[in-house]
Amino acid sequence: MLQDRVSALAPHAVNAYAAIAAVGALVACVVQIAAGFASDRHRIRAGNRRLFYGAGIALAIPAIVVLPVAPALPALWIAVIALQLGMNVAGGPYQGIVGDYVEAERVGRASSWMSVHQFSGSVVGLLLTTVLHGPLLGIALAACLVAGWAITDRHAASLPPIANVPARLRVDANMRTVIFSRALIHVGFYTLFGFLFFFVRESLHVGLADARTTTGILFLAFTLAGVFGAVAAGRPADRFDKRVVISVACAAIAVAVGAFAAAPTFSIALVCAIGSGFAWGAFFTADWAIAYAVFPRAALASAMGLWNLAVAIPQVVAPAITAPLVDRFDAVSAGLGPRVALVCVIVEFALGTAWLWRLRLRREPSPAE
Repeated sequence: MLQDRVSALAPHAVNAYAAIAAVGALVACVVQIAAGFASDRHRIRAGNRRLFYGAGIALAIPAIVVLPVAPALPALWIAVIALQLGMNVAGGPYQGIVGDYVEAERVGRASSWMSVHQFSGSVVGLLLTTVLHGPLLGIALAACLVAGWAITDRHAASLPPIANVPARLRVDANMRTVIFSRALIHVGFYTLFGFLFFFVRESLHVGLADARTTTGILFLAFTLAGVFGAVAAGRPADRFDKRVVISVACAAIAVAVGAFAAAPTFSIALVCAIGSGFAWGAFFTADWAIAYAVFPRAALASAMGLWNLAVAIPQVVAPAITAPLVDRFDAVSAGLGPRVALVCVIVEFALGTAWLWRLRLRREPSPAE
């Protein structure tokens, strides 16, 4: 939706998108860290993090309503920043919810369910952005936010207060390794996410009027496949070395994206989207599980706020690195730039996977033991 709105409002869409994405991500960095530390302190007093869920959603609702109908670039800027503010006030503390309530030996399966529901929400969002436009789209997305908050808040209110004592967050070598590896991988993800619209329009030669729908179909296929990948990775993430699960998933993504970059038609691109989506779902589950295994539970939202820098900062880095490359190679041959962007995705996933093997975990028993 953002790429499409930028294309409608800005004469130089790629550069405008890169700037908006970068500033929005910087806002997310600051807000999520602050919200994580604040929610850990609030949790000690109140026994839960419900205040942050409600406040964040209240901030996000007006922004999501305005975003699809922003009449000019300044209004779009305001809507994006307000949306980042609200979603990260809620999202930073929400990252700690599994660690707050789930036993350590079930974290992999809990992470799988978190991933499934997150991917399912993405599917609903993609369907809405494909079939609805203008004010109806904003209202429908706002209704989804309200429904998700209401379900979460009601259930959290029924749970006993969290009894963990406060602990000072210590950023050790393992935590740094997990965060940096995740950051490299998410640079790849946001390169794929951010430039897929331009790949469809320029490399697959889909007209502007149809590029939005075609991109939506590819993202929908990617996300639906991610649901199944997330389910498939739940038990392996509990039973085996989580680094192996992530490595297999990232290798599969690299192969699928490589085929994507060379795809001459939409049909081949669709198959590649399904394959990479399944692998991304598996990565997503194992990624959550490895964070819960490494980070201190008594300061979990604070740790998750730092962990999510590995999502926020790549939103700045990916377009900053890739937009100039896309422009340069498009000048050589029309449509070449987005294909080069997909090659960058492969490199970034490979670097992130390799870096993860610096992590030192306690040996996990195999199923036979």
